[in-house]
Amino acid sequence: MTSPLRIVQISDTHLSRRRPFFHHNWELLVDLLAAEPCDLIVCSGDMTVDGSDFEDELAFAAEQFRRIGREVLFMPGNHDIGNSRPDVRGGESVITAERREAFIRHFGADFWTREIGASWRLLGLNSMLFGSGLPAEAEQNEMIRAAAGERDGRRLMIFQHKPLYLASATEDKLTQGSLYPEHRLRLRQMLSAAGEVTICSGHIHDYKTDAWDNLQQIWAPSTAFVIDTAGLLYPRYGVRRVGYLRHFLEGDRHGHEFVEPDCFIGIDLGNWMRAPAGFHARYAKEPLRGLVLEDRAASGTRSTAEGKPGPI
Repeated sequence: MTSPLRIVQISDTHLSRRRPFFHHNWELLVDLLAAEPCDLIVCSGDMTVDGSDFEDELAFAAEQFRRIGREVLFMPGNHDIGNSRPDVRGGESVITAERREAFIRHFGADFWTREIGASWRLLGLNSMLFGSGLPAEAEQNEMIRAAAGERDGRRLMIFQHKPLYLASATEDKLTQGSLYPEHRLRLRQMLSAAGEVTICSGHIHDYKTDAWDNLQQIWAPSTAFVIDTAGLLYPRYGVRRVGYLRHFLEGDRHGHEFVEPDCFIGIDLGNWMRAPAGFHARYAKEPLRGLVLEDRAASGTRSTAEGKPGPI
């Protein structure tokens, strides 16, 4: 009997040389992935903390992923390439041609197709291209239509950063938490004749499954952190714990499981949601903590018990 094809999906690793808040779980993940008997690894976005504003952070994250020593397919997250347009939160980094080009330099194509086995066609989509007005938006749409219309009997499995919606397909509010309603409906239309489609996303840091017409949806958790475990300030949509997913493809059948490593630290950033400027300001806008100590070390001084500089 043929063994099923195995895909490991990781998401929202949020790596950073400048702000290495989440590196503990990453170090463990590198070892875990080395031991995973899988055919392919996919990362569904937000490889970085603030690669959209600092290209050297894209370079750092790409260097970290090379440590895995196996092929990884990527699609960008909003922290890697800028968020969707229009900017509904105000003052946020949004996708531009320059940010997209920087991503491609370090991680390769931001949308792609890959056939795996005899029964499946994988698509990686750039969630932020929808509505961007960039020439690549039309190119990605044409790829989707071609993949859905010329399947040769293959089922489609899509990986993208943002989910189709948060709680309901009828949501009409613009939110950076999911595809905008217009873009969601357009994607559904492009996939309407594709049979059953499996759509795997990240972004929310929750694990959840849902279905909308022919679209079977699976949200991957973050390997790095959760946001408000108890759901006191930020709505809970699914299971809010750190981990990753294993997908099993056997013939045209799909199965998956949520992997929750007992060695991971379940960091909860829910308290950051209380900041008036929002949780994202903590990532990229506030002064870096710890630099005072580094500056003192560089200048050859230290603080004494009396709070006055002293020689090291």
